[in-house]
Amino acid sequence: MAGWLGRRRQRQRRKKTRHRKTKRAKDVRGDFISSMPDEILHHILSFTVTISAIRTSALSRRWRHLWRELTSLYIHDFGPQARGINQILTHYTAPKIMSFHLGIYNDNHSTAQINSWIEFAMSRRVQDLSLTFFNHRKYTFPDFFNLSSSIEQLSVKLRDRHMIPGATVSWESLRNLSLRRCRIRDESIVKIISGCPKLEFLALYYCALFNCLDLSKSLSLTRLEMKHHPWLSRSTKIIAPNIHYLRLKTSDTCNLVDVSSLTEAYLDIGIDGNFSFSVDYLLTMVLKMIAKLQNVERLTVSKTVLQILSVAEIRRFPFRVLRVQTLIVKIKFVRSAIPGTACYLNSQGLKLDKYWRLKYGAFPTSCETYSMRSKDSTWKLLASFIECLLRNTKMLETLVVWLGGSDFNAKWFKGLLRMVPTLSDNTNVSIMLKLSNC
Repeated sequence: MAGWLGRRRQRQRRKKTRHRKTKRAKDVRGDFISSMPDEILHHILSFTVTISAIRTSALSRRWRHLWRELTSLYIHDFGPQARGINQILTHYTAPKIMSFHLGIYNDNHSTAQINSWIEFAMSRRVQDLSLTFFNHRKYTFPDFFNLSSSIEQLSVKLRDRHMIPGATVSWESLRNLSLRRCRIRDESIVKIISGCPKLEFLALYYCALFNCLDLSKSLSLTRLEMKHHPWLSRSTKIIAPNIHYLRLKTSDTCNLVDVSSLTEAYLDIGIDGNFSFSVDYLLTMVLKMIAKLQNVERLTVSKTVLQILSVAEIRRFPFRVLRVQTLIVKIKFVRSAIPGTACYLNSQGLKLDKYWRLKYGAFPTSCETYSMRSKDSTWKLLASFIECLLRNTKMLETLVVWLGGSDFNAKWFKGLLRMVPTLSDNTNVSIMLKLSNC
């Protein structure tokens, strides 16, 4: 009896051992992600915030130390406090950081703590540095922040606080600079720009206080983006003879003194609820801007710009229409934007009295468009607009129509598809319909 029980236990042990081996083999074969090389796993983890990457340590021994060698760190103080952030950086082992994103949303960190986190990234020769200060109103950057030979891309958001650079700014390798919601004086802008000899792209989003942006000495700077602060902006002069691309959204006077090398521009006027501007003020400002865009080959204009140009067309206000090769209009089919669109479609130096004047009374007003949502009349109105373009445009070769939005459905798209061959047969214009997610 004892011998039989012993043989039974032995068989059970062997069976359990085979089951464990089989399960382990299935786990290894089934965990496809864990079998990937470290480089691929690091790349996957780089798309998450660092605290989420750290949580993968609990998956298995294979994942335990992966996050420590990530070349990208995204740290914010939503979860970890100063002690937690210090522990993260203490356990980090990668010798070099490619990108470091630091978000400070609480006001309970000392300046010394924040300085130590920035210094950590710069000591690892970070290339892409992004700093966001949402509530920390007393913070000023340390002197070592202004001296770096490794940073190639820098983004700073200060939530309407002053950005005052040190006595010397030297960002030798910086190519892309983005400043958001910073208050910057003219002398600070000059100091920052002069310290970036390789700067190629400059973005100033909702910054305030500076009156003149002189980029004439920045020979490598070719792209400029500006969005004026809706309440704190001032009249600004832009001197940028070397830039090729300009994206400008302004809510105040913007004087384009020299943009002679410009080949592509995006122009938008943001009123942002401020209705104190008179029509004559806006008209004068827009026409002065357009007069400086004579060499532009590709132009994008917003609905507001077209509405202002419509006023100029209706008043028979004389101005030079640009000879652009590619015109992109972001338009609602409202009555107030049609005459301005018509002006640009006849942009071959014709006399004003020969311009095409669309019977724009057939188009709805801005208020009437809301009652047209989700109705079949919407796509029919769009088809009528396309037909008018083809019938009245002088030099059009290709028409691309981007269709999208929550109110645009598949039924309308099919209706337009049926009409496109008919419209194209009567002209030499190539028509392309594209669906957009926005």
